[in-house]
Amino acid sequence: MKLWALNVCVACILAGALDLFLPRQGSFKSIKTVLALYILVSVVSPAAGADWAGLADLSFESTVQPADYSDYVSGYACQSLARQIEERLAAEGIEAEVDIEPGGENALPAATICTDRPDEALELAKELLGETACSWQTAPPNM
Repeated sequence: MKLWALNVCVACILAGALDLFLPRQGSFKSIKTVLALYILVSVVSPAAGADWAGLADLSFESTVQPADYSDYVSGYACQSLARQIEERLAAEGIEAEVDIEPGGENALPAATICTDRPDEALELAKELLGETACSWQTAPPNM
């Protein structure tokens, strides 16, 4: 790569020097064209000696698998949902802690409501999310 860059630089310097010493009348345009072609050939010539078969054999397939953030997203969604339910219960005057654990592929999320008014809290939470959105359970408040 360094040799190629050196060749291109030398070609540009030689073409520039020739351009300075050549007369500006007559065939000036054709000489400029020849000098431009000389620079272009010096840039492209290393491609003729490249190992194209070896380059084609290179595999550009990545063995690195993308990260799976589905568990993180499910956990974050459950935390956010639990916080929203707690706020709604607080708006109704029910102090409660809500914990929602994400379910598996075939299992529903498990929702636990810790409060001293379990029946009212459970009824309101089921109204908000639906009867079958989670497997519901209540527990006494954490002290």
